[in-house]
Amino acid sequence: MVDIKIPYKPRDLQAEMHNGIKRWNVLVMHRRFGKTVFAVNHLIKHALTCPLPRPRVAFVAPTFTQAKRIAWDYVKYYTSVIPGAKFNETELRVDFPNGGRLMLLSAENPDALRGIYLDMAVFDEFGMQNPRVWGEVVRPALSDREGAAIFLGTPAGHNHFFDLLEQARSETENGSDQWYWKIVKASESNLVKETELDAAKAQMTPEQYEQEYECSFTAAIIGAYYGKLMAEADEDNRITRVPYDPAYPVHTAWDLGVNDSTAIWFAQIFSGRGRQCY
Repeated sequence: MVDIKIPYKPRDLQAEMHNGIKRWNVLVMHRRFGKTVFAVNHLIKHALTCPLPRPRVAFVAPTFTQAKRIAWDYVKYYTSVIPGAKFNETELRVDFPNGGRLMLLSAENPDALRGIYLDMAVFDEFGMQNPRVWGEVVRPALSDREGAAIFLGTPAGHNHFFDLLEQARSETENGSDQWYWKIVKASESNLVKETELDAAKAQMTPEQYEQEYECSFTAAIIGAYYGKLMAEADEDNRITRVPYDPAYPVHTAWDLGVNDSTAIWFAQIFSGRGRQCY
């Protein structure tokens, strides 16, 4: 057995994530965390250690240009020490001597990815991608080999990336050992100097800073009337989930209030019988 040492030393938070990865993973990271380096090295290790024949792993970016610009140099650098590794610049892939392959793919045309099989897929900035890529193409491609997926990104409102994070939270709360999720804020990671964060705060709107550095899903709409209040409620853990049946519509009744607070009731109706949700 050849001992190969990849020139990568993960930061503490990166190492925690590498060790915590399960089959389905949702990782929300602030800008400049190092998510591409983390993803590339996790894929390299999986391609080299997967026990199945001819392992296939993929880094899926929103566009082909982004895949090449942000990840290809990292792939070549970290795999350059592997004897017998072969690079295909046109297709952005590297073939390993064990028969494994790491591919950089684009989410621009989901149908162009059909027909492949995968042992692991990493989605970079999943919220910017067409959700068809996951549901119609990559998820089926993982089935026969029971492959895994990692969804990475920075918040951009309550889109399908947010929905996936909520699913991961719910699954882990219910005791599932198949899911892993983590949110890393710049104020907590200490990876960006405090002076730089202060400068960013002075040059960005509060909503932009909260989204890009503090991983806020409620700050995406600049100038949103309740945006700041929702962000504070989320920070204080005052936002929760209540049981409901997604097969039925949710009805709302509003007391807008003039000199007092607005009150909203949420309810579902089943066969003519009312059920209060919140």
